[in-house]
Formats: sequence, C-alpha cells, structure tokens
Amino acid sequence: YTGIMNEKHEIQDSLYDLMNRGDVELMIKVIQRLFAGIPWRNFTNNDLADFEGYYASVLYAFFCSLDARVIPEDITNYGQVDLTVMLGDHIYVMEIKVVDGDRVDGNPALEQIVRRNYAQKYRGIAGKEVHEVGLVFGRGVRNLVGE
Repeated sequence: YTGIMNEKHEIQDSLYDLMNRGDVELMIKVIQRLFAGIPWRNFTNNDLADFEGYYASVLYAFFCSLDARVIPEDITNYGQVDLTVMLGDHIYVMEIKVVDGDRVDGNPALEQIVRRNYAQKYRGIAGKEVHEVGLVFGRGVRNLVGE
C-alpha cells in the first residue's frame, strides 16, 4: 500500500500545484494519470464507465482532497455545468462528456461550456482567472480521449 499512497500523493501534489498555476494542459495529463490508475477490476460486471456521473464523482472527491471549493452541477441562467472548482486565484468551469471509442472530433464538452456561456458568472471577479475545461472520456478506454 505504500507505493499506492506515494503515487496518490504525487498525483495530488502535482494537481494542486498545476491548478494553482492555471496550467490546464498539464492538469489534464495528471487527470489522465489519475484515471489510468483505477484498477480494471472496478469495472467488471458493471457499467460505471458509461456515465458522466462516475467521472464527475471521482473528480469531485479528488478536487475536494485538494481543499478546493467544488460546486457540483453549478447552475447558471443557461443551464448547469458539471463541476466548478475554485483553487487559489483560479476558477475552473468543467463539463464532462462520455463518448464511444477512443477518439473524438473536437471537444463537445468545451463546446457546450462556450455555447451555453457557463463561465460568464465568474468572469470579471477581481484577482481570479477563469478556465473553461472540457473533459471527454471514452467508454472503452475509461479515460480522457482527445482529437
């Protein structure tokens, strides 16, 4: 268990540092590592990986472990975004989508954030930088997929 705990702390520390710096690109790579470390047996005889709620729940718990302020299903006048995470001087507005396959054209989660203007209520807050983050997970790979 020591190895697992060290890996968890390393991922936790990396994610905390990257989010405090506003480095979305590297933050996404750390999130990929987080999901890559979930044992395949956790998905045996169930369909957890088919639903956005599974990914949102894992991320919710992990972001809370960073002592971030996490707002699940954050409601706006245009709808609701899956997660808003506030850490330091940064606000992350996150939408999650689950797709078939291991590749996707574009980023439907990010497109929804932009189209529905989910981040608008956070723009203009003094001293805060807003990041729109679309996270697209593949059912088969049970991890983030890209273009």
